[in-house]
Amino acid sequence: MQNHYTTLGIPELASQEEAKVAFKRLAVEYHPDKNPNNPVAEELFKQINEAYQVLSNPVTKESYDVTLRFAYSYSYYANQRPTEADQNFQRYYSNYTERKKDPKNTNLYSTLISIAFVAYMFLVVHSVQDFLSRVYYYQALQSIEVEDYKEAIEELSYAIAYDNSFSTAYYLRAKLYSEHFGFPNGALKDYTKAIDNALIQESDFYLERGIAYSQVNEKQGAITDFATALDLSKYEQKTAQEIAKEYYNRLKEYELAIEIYTTLIQQDSTKSIYYEQRALAYSNLQQDNLAQQDFERIIQKSNNPIEKRAQIVEKLENEVKNYKLALENNFILLNENPTEPNFHYTRSNLFFKLNDNEKGRYNLDLAILYNEGNKKLYVKRAKLFLDNDQPQKACKDWIKAKELGNTIKHTTLDFFCFEEK
Repeated sequence: MQNHYTTLGIPELASQEEAKVAFKRLAVEYHPDKNPNNPVAEELFKQINEAYQVLSNPVTKESYDVTLRFAYSYSYYANQRPTEADQNFQRYYSNYTERKKDPKNTNLYSTLISIAFVAYMFLVVHSVQDFLSRVYYYQALQSIEVEDYKEAIEELSYAIAYDNSFSTAYYLRAKLYSEHFGFPNGALKDYTKAIDNALIQESDFYLERGIAYSQVNEKQGAITDFATALDLSKYEQKTAQEIAKEYYNRLKEYELAIEIYTTLIQQDSTKSIYYEQRALAYSNLQQDNLAQQDFERIIQKSNNPIEKRAQIVEKLENEVKNYKLALENNFILLNENPTEPNFHYTRSNLFFKLNDNEKGRYNLDLAILYNEGNKKLYVKRAKLFLDNDQPQKACKDWIKAKELGNTIKHTTLDFFCFEEK
C-alpha cells in the first residue's frame, strides 16, 4: 500500500496543513509544465496529487489514518510475532538434548508449541477481523458524507459482523435506522448493543436510546435513559434541551419538562426560550398563573412586545388549546390596539371554540368594521348566518366576499345567493 505521508515527505499522521504545504512545494517541483517529456516526473506528480487529495479531506484522511494504523497492526502480528516466537523457540531448543531424553518433557514442550501456535493464529485472525471491521466503518462514514444511507447501513453491518463488540458501529447504525429509515425498533436494539459494549458510558447513547424508547411508546424506558443521560452529561444544556423537548412533545410529561427547564433557567436566566417552553408546559397543566408569569418575562425582554404576545396567543390557541389563557393575552393586546382587526378576529375564533357564539359573532362584526376589505371575514360571517337560518344576511356577506375576490366555493350559498341577487 502506497504511504501518502511518505510520498509528500512528511511525518505519518501529520496535519492537513502540513500536507498542504508539502504538496505546494512538491507540485511546483514536479509539475509537468516544468518537466516536459519526463515520464518519471509525471508519475511522481500523479502520486503527489493523489496523496494530497486523500490527506487534505478530513473524512478521507481519518479513514486513511485508521487504515494505515490497522495495516501496521496486521503487519506486526503477521511479521513481528513469528520472529519473537522463533527467538523463544530457540531459547527452549538450546537444551533439546536433555529434554529429548525425557518423554514427559517432549510431550510437554510439544503441547506448549501447539498452544503457542494456536495463540499466534488467533492473534493474526483477530487482527485481520479488527482491521476489516474498521475499514468498513470508515467506508460507511464516506457513504454518509454523500447521503448514501442504504450503502452505509450495509457497510456498518459488515463492520459489526467482523467485530460484534464495535459499539460505535452499533450506535451509528442505530442513528441511521432512527433518522433515515423510520425503524425505531431496530435502532433500539442497536443502541442497547452500543451501550452494552461501550468501554465508557456515553450520555449520547442513553439520550438516543431514550428517544427510541419514546418512539415505540415505552415511556418508562425513555424516562430511565433520559435520567441517566442527564447525569452522565452533568446537565449539559444541549442534552437537557433535547430531553425536555421529548418530554413535552412526545411523552406529554409536562412536569418532567418543567423540572428540566427550571434547572436550565437556574444555569442561564438570560435565555427567553427556556421561560417560553416552561410557560407552555405550565399552560398544558392548566397552571395559568405560573405560565403567565413566564410569558410576561419574555414579553418584557422582547424587542417587539406586541408581536411576541400575539405569537404566544397563537401557540396557546393552536398548540396548547388553552383558550382561556389565550383570551387573557388577547384582551391585553386589544387594550393596547383596540382597532386592530386581526386581534378581534382571533378573539372571535377563541369565543367560538369556547362555544360562546354570541361573543364570537360580536368580535367578528368588530373585525369586519375595522377591516371592510377582508374577504375571509365576510366568508366566515356568511357561513355563520347560514348556520343560524339567516339566509338573507348570509347572501349579503357572500356576495360582498365575491366582490372582494373570494374564489371559495359553497354549494348552498353559490346557488341561493346568485338567485337572491
